[in-house]
Amino acid sequence: MTDTNAPSGEARARARRKAFYRYFGLAFLVSLIVGLVSGGLVASYEDGVIPLWMPLLAIVAAALAMIWFTRDYFRRIDELDLMDNLWAHLAGLYGGVIVFWVWYFIAELGLVAPPEASAIIGSMILIVFVAYGARKLGWR
Repeated sequence: MTDTNAPSGEARARARRKAFYRYFGLAFLVSLIVGLVSGGLVASYEDGVIPLWMPLLAIVAAALAMIWFTRDYFRRIDELDLMDNLWAHLAGLYGGVIVFWVWYFIAELGLVAPPEASAIIGSMILIVFVAYGARKLGWR
């Protein structure tokens, strides 16, 4: 028959949302710690305190952790959020390529400095967030 002790759909959705926010917070905290530690290792290497292999090992570990968290994140979200993420990331990729092309062209004319990788990556991330927000607001 039916189980009267089973949580309602709203309770299950609330629990799932809470678990997702907890996971997202944990991933953010881990990312913050990895960034601080890797920056500290690079500074220590530049000061001659530690050997080169230590920051190299740290960046390999950080890259593997990013790959794992990304895979795990996409396994946790539903189909609609997955579609919104894919569209936003596609917009970010195209936007970053366009920003690079325009910046490179203008730099070749001697009007600005050559493109910088961190600025291009920053523009891609910004475009991803804007596109994702637009998708969530229903601006398709």
